[in-house]
Amino acid sequence: MRLLEILFYLLRSSSKVTIKELATVYNVSPRTIQRDLDKLSVLGIPIIIYRGKNGGVIIDGDYVINRQILRNNDYEKLMFSIYISENISKDIEEANLIDRFKILDKGNSTKALEKLKEHFIVDLYDEKFDAESNICKEIDKALENKNYIEIDSKKGKITLLPISYVLRKEGLCLYGYNEEYKLLLIKDIYNVVVINKKCKANIIDYRINKKNIKIV
Repeated sequence: MRLLEILFYLLRSSSKVTIKELATVYNVSPRTIQRDLDKLSVLGIPIIIYRGKNGGVIIDGDYVINRQILRNNDYEKLMFSIYISENISKDIEEANLIDRFKILDKGNSTKALEKLKEHFIVDLYDEKFDAESNICKEIDKALENKNYIEIDSKKGKITLLPISYVLRKEGLCLYGYNEEYKLLLIKDIYNVVVINKKCKANIIDYRINKKNIKIV
């Protein structure tokens, strides 16, 4: 979702925006923002980057989003994705992405949303997860820098290397490693501290390691 957020941020800006500013707004490193901009360019978004003292990032002023990247049937698919996300994620709901797309093409967006609300009900979790919570922000820092974290949770204190988030039927989980692979429910965690410890082990992806994970 950060790619969409960056795209809208640049579209709203009347002048150049620095990569450092974007990194601050989205709480990630400048290198991550650069990768995001590269991805947008690959998708056909006309990103223009000016180097030097007065440099910055802008989108070509003649660019029109709904004509360039959204075909007629894309709105239904896009609304479906955002609609589900808003029903399970608090921070995505608060981002009001659907309302932003209505500004671009109110007719198609409204029609697709009304159809979804009538025919598709999302009833997965009693409480939406918040990927922008202080807990997740600390985990994100550790993920970005590959640091271990100390966790205080309902199950006690644990130190591990966070590897990835995993969305399961139980809720949003953290997949991590410390001598063995573990899975923790984010809602059970009430404090996270990033520590100065790195991991040298070869990490196994969750998708090929599901049967060997200890659920904490």
